[in-house]
Amino acid sequence: MLDGLTLDQMRVFMAVADSGSFRAAALQLNRAQSAVSHAIANLEAQLGLKLFVREGLHRPVLTDHGRVLRADVCAVLRRVDALKAK
Repeated sequence: MLDGLTLDQMRVFMAVADSGSFRAAALQLNRAQSAVSHAIANLEAQLGLKLFVREGLHRPVLTDHGRVLRADVCAVLRRVDALKAK
């Protein structure tokens, strides 16, 4: 399930999760909002999980699966950043 997960996918996911907005994540990542939305849709399809609730809300909200993934992705990205710093 996570074999094909890339660092870029993790960073896009975290940007949306942390900012609470596809638009804010797009600005942060210097990408088009549609590219961020597309990346998240592809990630959800790849994992077979819904990571954000979008319907009827102004801002995307993490699902239970999204919250679990967020904790793991956060740990992975912290470790990657630590390795880069060395």
